[in-house]
Amino acid sequence: MRAVVDTNVLIYDTYEDSVHHSEASQLLDSLDEWVIPMVVIYEYIWFLKGMGVDPKTALEKIEDYVLSEKGRTYKEDDLLVRRALTSLSQQGLSLSRFNDEVVIGVAAEEGIPLATFDRRMRSRAKRLGVKVL
Repeated sequence: MRAVVDTNVLIYDTYEDSVHHSEASQLLDSLDEWVIPMVVIYEYIWFLKGMGVDPKTALEKIEDYVLSEKGRTYKEDDLLVRRALTSLSQQGLSLSRFNDEVVIGVAAEEGIPLATFDRRMRSRAKRLGVKVL
């Protein structure tokens, strides 16, 4: 099974003392392919920066995911960005939800489930007809 992986799955998998660590690890282990949008990589790097992680270690962590036999990056295009912004605008939602909207859009475009622990994002994806793991 393939799934689009949200940033929080990578974070919980990375930190063994996190609340959802075992669930995130099991989820990743159960998948055949991790589709990782570039926006997720950027968010993950910014999170690591906030945790005081140095660039060399951040690179190693990114490589653990994207160079894995299961990892596949997804480069969003301008059409997906426009769709996300249009969706936010039509619903009167804040730009703070832009990254989530892009990640949900990747899952919709690929026709595969979304893996996330974010309740609001899960709810939004379901409303748009995207399966959530």
